[in-house]
Amino acid sequence: MPVSRVISTLLGALCIVAVASPVLACKGTESLLRDDFTEVDPSWNPWWVDTSSWEIGDGKVAAKVEPGYAGIMMYEGDFYPTADACVDITMPDVRDPTYVWAGLNFYDANWANWIVYVTPDGQAGVKKLTNDGWLNPVKAKAYDSFKPGETNTLRLVWSGPPTGTAAADPTVQVFINDQPAFKFKVKPNGNRQIGLAVDTEGDTIEFTNLSITR
Repeated sequence: MPVSRVISTLLGALCIVAVASPVLACKGTESLLRDDFTEVDPSWNPWWVDTSSWEIGDGKVAAKVEPGYAGIMMYEGDFYPTADACVDITMPDVRDPTYVWAGLNFYDANWANWIVYVTPDGQAGVKKLTNDGWLNPVKAKAYDSFKPGETNTLRLVWSGPPTGTAAADPTVQVFINDQPAFKFKVKPNGNRQIGLAVDTEGDTIEFTNLSITR
């Protein structure tokens, strides 16, 4: 085979791999957690198991929740007061995406649960679960960086509690496929845990390539 043909074939194969495999967007220099979901890490703790299932294995988490319910699975192996976290999300093909969403969630200092989510039709926002019920601190809106029908990377970046006389930075930055989406504010806390959250309405949502750095 001519050298030019070999080079062309190799470049084509590399392009296919690049398109098929989203690149982890976390930028931190220190790795705090990487889970490729090839085996079960016992630190994962699913909630509301009567109405949801979280199957870990074969390189993914397959999450399924009964219609009318949400599902959460927290990672209880460590705290992440400072983090640059990302995960790949593959949505199902649904006719009505109104109540279908998936994302990363974390606790604040009062143990309220903040959920940063994306929907199958390319919207993103923030839900907040407290003892008094659900809130919507950031209303969902569409983002061009989201690719419907494909695997998308959701990334969150936050700073920890200040040291010395430094001022606290409450900003949580949200990126979709490595593009800035929006920011919101949550007071930093040293006991911040992270997890996965979904509403699948009976379908299955997949998570892959979880990474937390700083």
